[in-house]
Amino acid sequence: MLDRFCGVAFACLLLACMGFSTKPDAGKGTLKIIFEPMFGARPLVLEKQMYHSANGDSLYIELLRFYISSIQLQGKNGAFNETSSYHLIDAEESASMNVVLKNVPAARYKTLIMNVGTDSLANVSGALGGDLDPTQGMYWAWNSGYINVKIEGRSNSCNTLHHGFEFHIGGYLPPNQTVRNVVLPLNQLKIKENGVTELHIKVDLAKFFNRIQLSKTNQMMIPGKQAAKMANCFVNVFSI
Repeated sequence: MLDRFCGVAFACLLLACMGFSTKPDAGKGTLKIIFEPMFGARPLVLEKQMYHSANGDSLYIELLRFYISSIQLQGKNGAFNETSSYHLIDAEESASMNVVLKNVPAARYKTLIMNVGTDSLANVSGALGGDLDPTQGMYWAWNSGYINVKIEGRSNSCNTLHHGFEFHIGGYLPPNQTVRNVVLPLNQLKIKENGVTELHIKVDLAKFFNRIQLSKTNQMMIPGKQAAKMANCFVNVFSI
């Protein structure tokens, strides 16, 4: 009789422990960050849509990829830091434009901080997996480093083959490193316990192309001073 009672008690205890282990972390929620590529006020359409820059260039964008890493949230009563995580945003892959952060402390946040690009650790670690896999097309095998931003397209302003432009922005060695820090103010973003909160970040390429003139600048394929300058141009495309 005692053995039977002990067996039942143990089974109940085991079920209680299993239920506890699968329960979401108390006081935490999920943040879904949605990146929205734009050109001015219009959603970005690859290849088929013509856009016009403030410099008078008419252009088509055929490819847009960039890395986001080290996402942080800061608030008066809470903080969140994502470490050793890299997200490849690809305008051709809609799923890639959704970055989901789990176990974010439930609180109100005033600031989002993130890196555009990959840090030196990722670059010196050799070819990695996931979004950092070289098959993603964002790795310079000859230079043993990652391309932080890749933008390709065409414009009649370009005196190049097929009027194409290519901007492959990368490089991690000082003084020409191209990873950039972005700080975006939030309107008291609230993360609800056990809930999902959405945050939309616009990626306005007009702010990039308004800073360059395609007749003069239409190729960037190696690290260096010019790549660092172009990284400064790209970092301004983000807004809440």
